[in-house]
Amino acid sequence: MGVALGAGQAQALLPNARVQAESAEWEDFRRRFITHDGRVVDNGNAGATHSEGQGAAMLFAVRFDDRATFDRLLRFSRQALRRPDDALLAWRYQPGAAVPVSDFNNATDGDLLGGWALAEAAARWSSGEYRRLAAQVARDILRRLVLPLADGPLLLPGAEGFLKPDHVVVNPGYAMPNAFRVLAPLAPSPAWAALEAMGRQITDRARFGRWRLPPDWVAISRGDGRPILAPGPAPRFSYDAVRVPLHLAWSGSVAAPALLALAEFWADPDHAAAPAWVDLRSNLIAPYRGDAGIQAVAQLTVATVLGRVSSLPRVEEAALYYPASLALQCRLAWQDIGPRIAMAPVAGAQPG
Repeated sequence: MGVALGAGQAQALLPNARVQAESAEWEDFRRRFITHDGRVVDNGNAGATHSEGQGAAMLFAVRFDDRATFDRLLRFSRQALRRPDDALLAWRYQPGAAVPVSDFNNATDGDLLGGWALAEAAARWSSGEYRRLAAQVARDILRRLVLPLADGPLLLPGAEGFLKPDHVVVNPGYAMPNAFRVLAPLAPSPAWAALEAMGRQITDRARFGRWRLPPDWVAISRGDGRPILAPGPAPRFSYDAVRVPLHLAWSGSVAAPALLALAEFWADPDHAAAPAWVDLRSNLIAPYRGDAGIQAVAQLTVATVLGRVSSLPRVEEAALYYPASLALQCRLAWQDIGPRIAMAPVAGAQPG
């Protein structure tokens, strides 16, 4: 398994071109979605701010060497979203509401992205304060969000609400091996490697439907540990699960069954437009194409597995925050893995 290169270590190779990732991509994202006080605006959800958006934007700021914006994002996150008893963040802030933070539960993807960004910021800008904060986040992730089980630890999607009498609800798209790896030295524990292994096991086993794709939400039985489609949410591969191939590719897990299945699905001419969702019970496919974020992950996946590289969607092609964030994350992933893919022979590769 390959290890993702750190910020600034990889040359950014956009598909079919030998150029660095354009700073205009970050500048466009920053201009459209980040306020002057460091709040990331989810314009697809009534202008709310989520910890996931804050963490992703912090990682962007580090990678594009924008410390001023990083500090604004960090300041807003710690002032507006900080929980009273740990270093994790409340998952949602609604501007204009009488109580902007009405639910202090966290969202684990936001905490992992924020901790990852802090760890990279500590190294890039030689900051002991960023390192201290990253270590606090890492320790509280281990303390509040890891459920030890006989077969290995589960990463909870949040501190509250996911432990059921007969099963545990998990989100496969929240498993971020690169975040586990960068946080592990700051809060040493065998749990980090175990979380990566268990996350990979879940994505290997929890695949459903005709095309054997990962779902947005999974229930892990408390009895035999068997993964099933979580009761309640739509049984889809969609906007949550699309992060499964992103993080598998980004972390070098190029032989993961879920990644291979999705590469085959998206390489099929019938699905080349990357539909917005697939129903994993009925096998129905969305009658419309996915947004620019889903297209970006699809192209990254096909390039990683099959060597078929084509231009990743630009941030400007995404009207909404979340697909813009996914598109920019795919560009960061390509910075890290693109050079290795370009140099390695790929079985069945076709020229782009």
